[in-house]
Amino acid sequence: MSGSGVSATGASATGGVAGAGIAAAESSVGRLRVAAGRLVADGQPGVIVLSRRGRQVTHVTAGVADKATGQRMDARLRFRIASVTKTFTSTVLLQMVAERRVSLDDTVDKWLPGSVARNGHNGSKITIRELLGHTSGLKDYSLDPRVWSDPRREWKPQELVDMALETPPIAEGTYSNTNYILAGMIIEKAAGRSLGGEFQRRIFRPLGLRHTSLAVDRSFPGPYVHGYMDEYGDVSTEISPSSAWASGGVISTVDDVAKFHRALFTGRLLPKRLQREMTATRPIVDGDVMQDYGLGVVKTRFSCGIAWGHDGGFPGYGTWTYTSADGKRQAVITYNDSSAALEADPKFRADLDKAAEIAFCG
Repeated sequence: MSGSGVSATGASATGGVAGAGIAAAESSVGRLRVAAGRLVADGQPGVIVLSRRGRQVTHVTAGVADKATGQRMDARLRFRIASVTKTFTSTVLLQMVAERRVSLDDTVDKWLPGSVARNGHNGSKITIRELLGHTSGLKDYSLDPRVWSDPRREWKPQELVDMALETPPIAEGTYSNTNYILAGMIIEKAAGRSLGGEFQRRIFRPLGLRHTSLAVDRSFPGPYVHGYMDEYGDVSTEISPSSAWASGGVISTVDDVAKFHRALFTGRLLPKRLQREMTATRPIVDGDVMQDYGLGVVKTRFSCGIAWGHDGGFPGYGTWTYTSADGKRQAVITYNDSSAALEADPKFRADLDKAAEIAFCG
């Protein structure tokens, strides 16, 4: 990656219609550079955008990866992908369904007896399908101030679930990280291996995702993007990833994230019947946003067609992923300031939407 902030790989062509195609692609890259620059002007320290058109992959960067040193943003750097992890967790569980090791209609109690049994919650009535689709009625533990009052604390998964159980069932169809903590616990129980081991065995290693891992501590396993949050400053290594785990604990790069989603949606990881299950959506409320949510994936409509993916937010980081069903179009956008005020700024949201539209559609 050169210091210019833009790179492209893939097929090349010259002359005639092909030359016109190159000119169009160059125009698209220019607009993408402008769009990334707007996000930095809005207040993001740095931005990485990956855009795919068929065999052509373009990386655009703007701003800095480290405010203290002035290191320029680089598309090769690792970052916390946060809730994009949910698509990995759902994929592993659906692979286990394909192997008949678990069923989408299995209850939580079948695998984790007694783990969900307080204040009107009943693990014998909540299924794996409901966990993956956020229709269990379990509150989101991550909203509890105890999670952030001691950010370096190492949490056990059941401790996170227990916080959610202090509240009676909430409305079905409400996004909740608690669902995916339980999904991770079920994976470990059914597989007899760690969640990280299953990710490695089933996804990271087969796809060659050499820069992707499930975080085991607050450090990064290689060069990384520094993440910032309001008055707390650089929070890159200040928060225990145990507070996210199966719901948001993966570290990756834009290229690895894109490679995973392309493999998933083009049929390399799941049989067709389970891809259909994964992409059967219903309305889910995530904060103040309504999403078309499947089983660990979100459907987004762009001017050029439908995209599948997930978004993720972790202190210091925000990530958005989009992949067409045929894998020919992709966009991955990540930035490194999770300021609540900036995230709520209408101008920033509009500029983010425009960047996603340009990256995915051109």
